[in-house]
Amino acid sequence: MAYHRVMTPVNRCLGKVHHLSAMAEDALVDRLGLALDELERAYRKPSERVVALEAVLHGVERDPRRHVQTFADFVCTLIESRQSR
Repeated sequence: MAYHRVMTPVNRCLGKVHHLSAMAEDALVDRLGLALDELERAYRKPSERVVALEAVLHGVERDPRRHVQTFADFVCTLIESRQSR
């Protein structure tokens, strides 16, 4: 029996964030914003959105593939600003 991994909104967003970490700066900010917008739209309640953003934040912080610390810091700052909205 094959195992199928369910792609939750958090997992989809983390995949996009990981992909973006290797991109050039020009498109990065817009595409990161789009990934986070999609994540937030997946949850109706503000409290659920905060939890999802927190999950992405922790996923970025713990990712051993993280190449550039400044990218992770940027993502963290962007997520924290969204959580306070």
